[in-house]
Amino acid sequence: MLSELISLGPRTLVVMFLCSLGSSQLAADERNTVSRLIDAEISSRLVQDKITPAPRADDITLLRRLYLDTLGRLPTVAETEAFLADSTPDKPQRLIDTLLVHPEMPVYWRKIIDGWLNGYLGRDNRGVGYPEYLDFLERSLAANKPWDQLVRQLLLPNPTDADQKGATYFIANRLNRSKEENLDHFATSVASGLFGVQMQCAKCHDHPFVDEWKQAHYYGIAAFFTRLERKPEQGLPFSERPDGEVKYLTKSKEERLADAMFFDSVVLDDATSPAKDGKKPPRDGPPANRRELLTKHALSPDSPYFKRSLVNRVWKQLLGRGLVEPVDQIHSANPASHPRLLDGLADDFAAHRFDLRRLLAGILHSETYQRASRLPGDDARPPAELYAIANLKPLSGDQLAWSLATSTGFIDQILLKWGKELKPAPEKGTLNPALRVRWEKEAEYDAIVEKFVASGDSFQANVSQALFLTFNPAVVKILQPAPNKPLAPNLADRLLAESDAKRRIELAYLAILARRPTAEEIADSSMYMESAGDLKSAVSDLVWALLNSPEFRFVH
Repeated sequence: MLSELISLGPRTLVVMFLCSLGSSQLAADERNTVSRLIDAEISSRLVQDKITPAPRADDITLLRRLYLDTLGRLPTVAETEAFLADSTPDKPQRLIDTLLVHPEMPVYWRKIIDGWLNGYLGRDNRGVGYPEYLDFLERSLAANKPWDQLVRQLLLPNPTDADQKGATYFIANRLNRSKEENLDHFATSVASGLFGVQMQCAKCHDHPFVDEWKQAHYYGIAAFFTRLERKPEQGLPFSERPDGEVKYLTKSKEERLADAMFFDSVVLDDATSPAKDGKKPPRDGPPANRRELLTKHALSPDSPYFKRSLVNRVWKQLLGRGLVEPVDQIHSANPASHPRLLDGLADDFAAHRFDLRRLLAGILHSETYQRASRLPGDDARPPAELYAIANLKPLSGDQLAWSLATSTGFIDQILLKWGKELKPAPEKGTLNPALRVRWEKEAEYDAIVEKFVASGDSFQANVSQALFLTFNPAVVKILQPAPNKPLAPNLADRLLAESDAKRRIELAYLAILARRPTAEEIADSSMYMESAGDLKSAVSDLVWALLNSPEFRFVH
């Protein structure tokens, strides 16, 4: 069965590669323009600071890194062995182009974008319409919809358009609280998620640390959304009143009416400033849709906030640290580590119709992204913001869940359970978008993800996570020998069925670490398994040890 599974891998990769070859070759020159920009700016700073960067990572390290960063999972044994068998020198570059059009890519990246926009929503906090919203993001990413168009549909969704119905969740989910809480949620989440601006400290007074952010900006963003209200009884998730203003108290207790104002202090309304009595004069003509005014102004190619925010978030996702940190603190008092690079990438992004796939390809193909995560010898690690070496990134909850499922063979258990209801049905030993979406609806998937949700930018391994990977029922279910072995044996079953002791160890390393073991690792593992007495226990111990190793837990 294992040889049968492995034989599927090269065939699948070849078909996918041929399908993507034409478009990727046509885009190569443009893609390299972005890569050259990145490498020139990063190298210039390294030369200035007299730092020698790490060499390029080896191909097998890049294979693992690319799968985790683009698909959110480890490569299967079949995919790894097919890559190892390819002798062409540019195979990592061709792999990048293949993975960027891989059908699983939108399924993984929709969760990344959801995290940028909403933070982590636990199983009990997602609300009505969440699956449809994820489906909207997935379809948009699969079509490489321009980022400004995607965001415009989130801010101005048409609920009667079937293609945009899922987009209504972004607005509707922010109308589930009191009026004040709703406005606070809009002001903070829209500012942070879409424009890279953290406004919470400007709610009660002008920002104490950033001169450019005033209290008027906080309530100015809220004013774009104050006329929205839930109207589920009308068959629509929300509606918009023709009028409505935001009032707020200044630090000196003066009551003011907020202008609908963007971060550049441009007022986007069809009314003049408030009169002396605190009331706005009547409008000339029908009221404007303030969200429409916002999207026209804030999502334009000339607006720096929108394009810089997305570029900075993508950069951090792939390289482990934003050009501006934190990613929602983009302001004049917190300059980028490489200002010309941030501006150059943002301008290129806007100039090419906010093409997310082009941006991803440019970063992934760069020398900066492809560097090793350690320097030769015992040299100290340079500061992370210089990108002289690849920054270590802990696996996210989603990456961990899918890497567990892929490496242990649990994907075949998922396929056995739900494969018949999926169209098209996945091949054995493979994943497809429908299968991934189906498991992500299950409580056992959320149990894994929730335990490994990052609480901040620094990685803190803890005892509860180690115990979780040992004793939690959801994980134990994945690691234990399969209950229906003839139909869907898992990794433990396959290792036990392998008669060649060396090959058994090699398969464990290929499945869990996406590489072949060294001679020393084979010798150590063989010695342990021979001395253990019980082969079944020895195999379980080997699998558990590899899954709990730092090499498994990090993108490196």
